[in-house]
Amino acid sequence: MRVPLIWRPALSGGATPTVVTKPVGLIDLAPTFCTIAGIDSPAWMQGTRLPTDDADAEVRGFEQVFTEWDSELFGVDVHLRTVIRDDMICTAYLPGTVHDGSEGELYSIADDPTQIVNRWDDPSWHTSRDELLGALRGHQPASRQPRLSLDAPV
Repeated sequence: MRVPLIWRPALSGGATPTVVTKPVGLIDLAPTFCTIAGIDSPAWMQGTRLPTDDADAEVRGFEQVFTEWDSELFGVDVHLRTVIRDDMICTAYLPGTVHDGSEGELYSIADDPTQIVNRWDDPSWHTSRDELLGALRGHQPASRQPRLSLDAPV
Protein backbone atom coordinates (compact mmCIF):
# COMPACT_ATOMS: atom_id res chain seq x y z
CA MET A 1 0.00 0.00 0.00
CA ARG A 2 1.45 3.35 -0.99
CA VAL A 3 0.72 5.74 1.86
CA PRO A 4 2.23 9.21 2.25
CA LEU A 5 4.47 9.63 5.26
CA ILE A 6 3.73 12.91 6.99
CA TRP A 7 5.96 13.76 9.90
CA ARG A 8 6.39 17.01 11.76
CA PRO A 9 9.59 16.93 13.79
CA ALA A 10 9.92 18.97 16.97
CA LEU A 11 11.16 22.49 16.35
CA SER A 12 13.98 21.84 18.81
CA GLY A 13 15.32 19.19 16.41
CA GLY A 14 16.34 21.90 13.96
CA ALA A 15 14.80 20.14 10.96
CA THR A 16 13.65 22.32 8.09
CA PRO A 17 10.18 21.43 6.79
CA THR A 18 10.37 19.95 3.31
CA VAL A 19 8.67 17.57 0.91
CA VAL A 20 10.54 14.45 -0.22
CA THR A 21 9.05 12.81 -3.31
CA LYS A 22 11.41 9.81 -3.37
CA PRO A 23 10.12 6.56 -1.83
CA VAL A 24 10.84 6.02 1.86
CA GLY A 25 9.73 3.38 4.32
CA LEU A 26 8.60 3.20 7.91
CA ILE A 27 11.71 1.13 8.57
CA ASP A 28 13.66 4.40 8.29
CA LEU A 29 11.89 6.06 11.24
CA ALA A 30 13.83 4.39 14.06
CA PRO A 31 17.28 5.27 12.61
CA THR A 32 16.00 8.82 12.07
CA PHE A 33 14.98 9.07 15.71
CA CYS A 34 18.41 7.77 16.76
CA THR A 35 20.08 10.46 14.65
CA ILE A 36 17.89 13.16 16.19
CA ALA A 37 18.73 11.84 19.66
CA GLY A 38 22.45 11.98 18.82
CA ILE A 39 23.03 8.24 19.22
CA ASP A 40 24.18 5.56 16.80
CA SER A 41 21.59 3.12 15.50
CA PRO A 42 22.07 -0.37 16.97
CA ALA A 43 23.72 -2.85 14.58
CA TRP A 44 20.55 -4.98 14.42
CA MET A 45 18.37 -2.05 13.34
CA GLN A 46 17.40 -2.00 9.68
CA GLY A 47 16.86 1.14 7.62
CA THR A 48 18.68 4.45 7.45
CA ARG A 49 17.73 7.95 8.51
CA LEU A 50 15.12 9.64 6.35
CA PRO A 51 16.41 12.01 3.67
CA THR A 52 16.17 15.73 4.36
CA ASP A 53 15.14 16.56 0.78
CA ASP A 54 15.07 15.05 -2.71
CA ALA A 55 18.73 15.92 -3.35
CA ASP A 56 19.74 14.07 -0.17
CA ALA A 57 17.50 11.14 -1.20
CA GLU A 58 19.14 11.04 -4.63
CA VAL A 59 22.68 11.05 -3.21
CA ARG A 60 21.87 8.35 -0.65
CA GLY A 61 20.04 6.03 -3.06
CA PHE A 62 16.37 6.31 -2.13
CA GLU A 63 15.22 5.33 -5.64
CA GLN A 64 13.32 2.31 -4.38
CA VAL A 65 11.79 1.00 -1.19
CA PHE A 66 11.10 -2.58 -0.17
CA THR A 67 8.36 -3.78 2.17
CA GLU A 68 7.81 -7.22 3.66
CA TRP A 69 4.55 -8.35 5.22
CA ASP A 70 4.11 -11.71 6.89
CA SER A 71 0.95 -12.83 8.64
CA GLU A 72 0.43 -16.16 10.35
CA LEU A 73 -2.89 -16.01 12.11
CA PHE A 74 -5.41 -18.76 12.85
CA GLY A 75 -3.61 -21.19 10.56
CA VAL A 76 -3.59 -18.81 7.57
CA ASP A 77 -0.14 -17.83 6.24
CA VAL A 78 0.16 -14.82 3.93
CA HIS A 79 3.59 -13.54 2.85
CA LEU A 80 4.01 -10.47 0.63
CA ARG A 81 7.09 -8.72 -0.75
CA THR A 82 6.74 -5.29 -2.36
CA VAL A 83 9.06 -2.94 -4.22
CA ILE A 84 8.22 0.64 -5.22
CA ARG A 85 10.47 1.98 -7.98
CA ASP A 86 10.27 3.91 -11.24
CA ASP A 87 6.63 4.90 -10.65
CA MET A 88 5.73 1.21 -10.31
CA ILE A 89 4.51 -0.91 -7.40
CA CYS A 90 5.11 -4.65 -7.58
CA THR A 91 3.94 -7.07 -4.89
CA ALA A 92 4.80 -10.77 -5.04
CA TYR A 93 2.65 -13.19 -3.06
CA LEU A 94 4.93 -15.87 -1.64
CA PRO A 95 3.69 -19.42 -1.08
CA GLY A 96 1.44 -19.80 1.94
CA THR A 97 -1.97 -21.19 2.76
CA VAL A 98 -3.72 -18.60 0.56
CA HIS A 99 -1.28 -18.19 -2.38
CA ASP A 100 0.82 -20.63 -4.37
CA GLY A 101 3.61 -18.12 -5.12
CA SER A 102 2.68 -17.35 -8.71
CA GLU A 103 0.29 -14.47 -7.93
CA GLY A 104 0.97 -10.80 -7.40
CA GLU A 105 0.07 -7.22 -8.14
CA LEU A 106 1.67 -4.68 -10.48
CA TYR A 107 0.53 -1.08 -10.74
CA SER A 108 1.74 1.99 -12.59
CA ILE A 109 1.68 4.92 -10.17
CA ALA A 110 1.86 7.39 -13.05
CA ASP A 111 -1.06 5.89 -15.02
CA ASP A 112 -3.05 4.43 -12.12
CA PRO A 113 -2.33 6.29 -8.85
CA THR A 114 -5.29 4.68 -7.07
CA GLN A 115 -4.09 1.18 -8.03
CA ILE A 116 -7.24 -0.04 -9.76
CA VAL A 117 -5.78 -1.93 -12.75
CA ASN A 118 -3.58 -4.87 -11.73
CA ARG A 119 -1.15 -5.46 -14.61
CA TRP A 120 0.48 -8.59 -13.13
CA ASP A 121 -0.91 -10.93 -15.82
CA ASP A 122 -0.80 -8.40 -18.69
CA PRO A 123 1.80 -9.75 -21.20
CA SER A 124 2.79 -6.22 -22.23
CA TRP A 125 3.94 -5.54 -18.63
CA HIS A 126 5.84 -8.81 -18.04
CA THR A 127 9.26 -7.22 -18.69
CA SER A 128 8.64 -4.53 -16.05
CA ARG A 129 7.20 -7.11 -13.67
CA ASP A 130 10.16 -9.46 -14.10
CA GLU A 131 12.69 -6.64 -13.55
CA LEU A 132 10.94 -5.62 -10.33
CA LEU A 133 10.75 -9.25 -9.18
CA GLY A 134 14.50 -9.50 -9.80
CA ALA A 135 15.01 -6.44 -7.60
CA LEU A 136 12.91 -8.10 -4.88
CA ARG A 137 14.92 -11.31 -5.06
CA GLY A 138 18.21 -9.43 -5.03
CA HIS A 139 17.16 -7.32 -2.07
CA GLN A 140 16.52 -10.05 0.48
CA PRO A 141 18.74 -8.69 3.31
CA ALA A 142 20.52 -10.84 5.83
CA SER A 143 18.67 -10.97 9.11
CA ARG A 144 20.00 -8.56 11.71
CA GLN A 145 17.69 -9.54 14.51
CA PRO A 146 19.03 -9.07 18.04
CA ARG A 147 19.91 -12.24 19.88
CA LEU A 148 17.57 -12.60 22.80
CA SER A 149 18.31 -14.79 25.75
CA LEU A 150 15.37 -15.68 27.93
CA ASP A 151 15.44 -17.74 31.08
CA ALA A 152 12.14 -19.49 31.62
CA PRO A 153 11.21 -20.93 34.98
CA VAL A 154 10.90 -24.68 34.87
